[in-house]
Amino acid sequence: MAKLPFKTEPKKEIREIGNETVGILEFPVFNDLTVREQAFITDKLANNSTFLEVARIANKVARAAKIQPVAAHRFVTKCVTFAMLSQGEFDTKEENLRIKFAREIEELTAFLLKTQWERQLVTVTALVRYRLEGMEEFDVEDARDMSQQLLTEVYAFALIESGAAMADEEVLESEEDIAENLGK
Repeated sequence: MAKLPFKTEPKKEIREIGNETVGILEFPVFNDLTVREQAFITDKLANNSTFLEVARIANKVARAAKIQPVAAHRFVTKCVTFAMLSQGEFDTKEENLRIKFAREIEELTAFLLKTQWERQLVTVTALVRYRLEGMEEFDVEDARDMSQQLLTEVYAFALIESGAAMADEEVLESEEDIAENLGK
């Protein structure tokens, strides 16, 4: 990679990920994902549109229940949240719809869990591939062989990296700013 003529060089920092049991990897900290990493992630996940799947089921529910697609989308999202986190309550009408569309809701929940798992694998692959020296050929199948703990820790690091750029842009000065941003 060509060296850019920065007026102020980016701060160089290394983060150790892992532990003695699963191994320790040293990742450079960029406080963002690189264009190459983001492109890799986007390319690999291009066919996994969670929104389209939720919308497909919501439209089916909307037609059957004769409700607006937005209301059906809220309902389907509520069902998936309940399936994953066991949080939420349903009135009688919602319970009837939930039972009527149990198969679709279960299949959607499984799809969303699988998609999240794939997102983790692809994101970890991108960071290993582009940040660790000599790992240019590392692929998603290699990531499947990592320990669950190490994979989870690298993914958590990736989330911090991808969120760091946004957090830097949105530095809030006071509690009033926070309250205003939350709409209170």
